[in-house]
Amino acid sequence: MDIDALLDEFLLYLSINRGLSDNTVEAYAKDLEAFSKFFKNRSLSSKNILEFAEKHYEQKHYKTSTINRKLSSLRTFLKFLSHKKGIDADYDVIKNIKHRRKPPEYIGFDRIKSLFSHDRDGLIVLFMYAAGLRVSELCGLKISDIMFDAGFVRVFGKSSKERIVPVDRRTLEFIEIYIKTERIKYADKHSSDFLFLSKSGKKLSRYAVWKIVKKKFLSIGIDAHPHALRHLFATHMIENGASLRSVQEMLGHESVTTTQIYTDISDSALENEFHKLEILK
Repeated sequence: MDIDALLDEFLLYLSINRGLSDNTVEAYAKDLEAFSKFFKNRSLSSKNILEFAEKHYEQKHYKTSTINRKLSSLRTFLKFLSHKKGIDADYDVIKNIKHRRKPPEYIGFDRIKSLFSHDRDGLIVLFMYAAGLRVSELCGLKISDIMFDAGFVRVFGKSSKERIVPVDRRTLEFIEIYIKTERIKYADKHSSDFLFLSKSGKKLSRYAVWKIVKKKFLSIGIDAHPHALRHLFATHMIENGASLRSVQEMLGHESVTTTQIYTDISDSALENEFHKLEILK
């Protein structure tokens, strides 16, 4: 069995039949390079496949996410060999490594509140926190998505899935003021009705929002990713008695299991505060 020739066929299949980009095909090639060397003179038995996965991935101290990506590439290749080439390659033995994501750092509401202000940058932080938005969701947010009288905002998440999120009246009042006083200075016929604009009147890019929020965090001595605002929105909601189900719906999570992590963060923060009280005694 010429494993190199089979790998070349697989990469060509990804490019021609699957229409994957050159960069993606190159990533597959890189992930499978060690596999090709390992099976130069070995059969594709389940035992050998498992031995390779253990020796090359798990013992190399890769991050779990990296291992799972490499395993996914390997599984796809083995499926190709099995379905397209009629080679007995047991891809079912390749399983992703399960791991629990590390909870993001807990930050109390008082510190987050200090980031809010009535200008555009402060309102970006406020609105991301108040509605639990992803950066991409904030960038795509339009004035027409906000139901000011009802106190809701229409959010289009992953795969354009729509959800309705309640937002407090005070935040929406600040947004109305921003629209009438600051946004109007930059809006033009090309701005559509995107809520947050650049100084040139264009829709803000994800990178621009990322820089704005990152800078605001650093101003209070916190080096945090903008996605932390979404984490903290969920954590603080649960701290104040919101159910996992309601937080799941507001965040647009497919499974409540994903939302469960915020209960752990909240419990951990509560435990830390308890220990501080004990120390003070």
